[in-house]
Amino acid sequence: MPKEIINNKENDQLKEIVNIGAGNASTALSTMLGKKIQMNVPEATVGPIEKVQQFLGSKDDTVLAVFLKMYGDANGAMVMIFSPKSALAFAKLLTKKDKADIDEFDEEDLSAMREIGNILLGASITALSKFLDMNILHTIPDAVVDMLGAIMDSVIVEIGQEEEKALSFKVTLSIEEEGVDGDLYFLFDSNSTARILSAARAKLGNNNG
Repeated sequence: MPKEIINNKENDQLKEIVNIGAGNASTALSTMLGKKIQMNVPEATVGPIEKVQQFLGSKDDTVLAVFLKMYGDANGAMVMIFSPKSALAFAKLLTKKDKADIDEFDEEDLSAMREIGNILLGASITALSKFLDMNILHTIPDAVVDMLGAIMDSVIVEIGQEEEKALSFKVTLSIEEEGVDGDLYFLFDSNSTARILSAARAKLGNNNG
């Protein structure tokens, strides 16, 4: 499996797993902010890291990213990426302060984003761990403003999968009334994808075509 592309049925099983994690994150954010959170159906890609990077966006885009590393029974990373416009709106929602540009973000802004990351990403991983009966741990989230390419280079180094195929899922969480859209990415190395699929089959069954 590590060197192969997953089939459509396996893709659907993994999407269902990701929906559980992202749904938990959405509920946690909604409870914290008292806002309605909308969530789309996961998009998936699998292939070389270069393909995954293209899936995330243009390397030259300046973004705000909150990310952490997963380890234990599954290795990978989770990344929440905000465009400058969404980052500014989200930071204002959290800190009640206006900023003209994300380059003006200070430690208070980044700290608020790290805390949100701890809640959102942590909730996702907890849900995945419980559902799959796997022990998935995570590092403390970090938050940075940088070009997407530089951010993803750091994430890829953490995953350590320069040559292997990687699996990525994208889920967009939106707070429409506040003009906030954040893209939540689940990235797994190929060996972890095989373990997650095995656990998914045990939980979801292999009978639903």
